[in-house]
Amino acid sequence: MKINSKYFLCLTIILASLFSGCEKVIDLTLQNASPAIVIEAIINDVNQSQTVLITQTIGFQESTKTVPVTGATVVVKEQGGVTLNFTENKPGVYISPIYKGVPGKKYTITVSSGNQIYTASSIMPLPVEIASLTQTELTFFGTKKKFVVVNYNDPAGVPNFYNTRIAVNGIKRSSYYIESDRFNDGKPVKNNIFNDEPDLVAGDMVKVELQGIDENVYRYLFSITQITGNGGPPTAPANPDSNFNNGALGYFSACTSRIDQIIIK
Repeated sequence: MKINSKYFLCLTIILASLFSGCEKVIDLTLQNASPAIVIEAIINDVNQSQTVLITQTIGFQESTKTVPVTGATVVVKEQGGVTLNFTENKPGVYISPIYKGVPGKKYTITVSSGNQIYTASSIMPLPVEIASLTQTELTFFGTKKKFVVVNYNDPAGVPNFYNTRIAVNGIKRSSYYIESDRFNDGKPVKNNIFNDEPDLVAGDMVKVELQGIDENVYRYLFSITQITGNGGPPTAPANPDSNFNNGALGYFSACTSRIDQIIIK
């Protein structure tokens, strides 16, 4: 499916703020494009109800840019294991029974809505623990700013891909930070989190989630960072390959989740 550049740029900016937590409905701005289904699905290794959000884009001229998709059927199958049947908790929000994902397993999601079926697969990597959280100060244009440093030990000999999210004083920051171990395989990693505004100040409580993601999700998110400028200067819009088929927008990620927190001094 071809998406015009203005439409896709809006899509990627919104998706960049929603990868973790599954607590906000994806909001898209659509201009001169047909309605499209948007699926945000994450299965992690935390013992909890897993959540899938499904919306549909509508016309640019409308005051609300997306509407929840109701009445869909959502099923996630663990390779060689259980099948999770999701129920609609509220319009567009589908939840599973309490379930803890299994690292190393492949997961396949099937979403049936209207006369269409959408599928995607993701392999949950082995978890990487947060060794510690520290803080650093860097100077930009004569002004010192505080940042959190995530320290972990990358496993040797295995390709690893990471997505880091932060919340400050209980409020999630919109940016996410993706990394691969291409240049630091098997080494200790100190990852500076260059958080978006407002700047961190003494007394702030910063909660950090280190997600282990598979390569397909990493590539998808990396392409978004290139378009939005999350990872540097923005580039011309392009269409990253979602792991969903049949023209669905969004992503499905089977990820590990490790959480720690630090008080800024």
